[in-house]
Amino acid sequence: MTQRWYDKDPTLSMAISLLHNASSCHQEMAARYMFKVMDAMHLLDIEALRTKEDRVRFMFPGFRRSKFEAHARHLVELLKHLPYEHQQTLAVQLINYIYILDCGLSDFPLPEETVYSELAQPESAG
Repeated sequence: MTQRWYDKDPTLSMAISLLHNASSCHQEMAARYMFKVMDAMHLLDIEALRTKEDRVRFMFPGFRRSKFEAHARHLVELLKHLPYEHQQTLAVQLINYIYILDCGLSDFPLPEETVYSELAQPESAG
């Protein structure tokens, strides 16, 4: 059996699975949230996202009739091309956000300082 690219890590695999199994509304909300996180980390190239918009046709292997929102498809495709450490950080963020949505806490204020803020800061020499 061939491994999917996100199966290399259980956290990443869980994040993609939770996104896939979320309702279309939650998929879109989670994708939009993750784009904001990625933008704060300076990992989001808006122009690249626009040019890929029509070309990205991500389908989960084994889920031929997958109903995957466009924003979520783009998110998964962008995650695929990020370095491993960023994939890890974003996977944890995605899992936490989907949990918040599933618990009905979408109005719950998210902390300003999150894990990704450390990665977004340039390392100081010293």
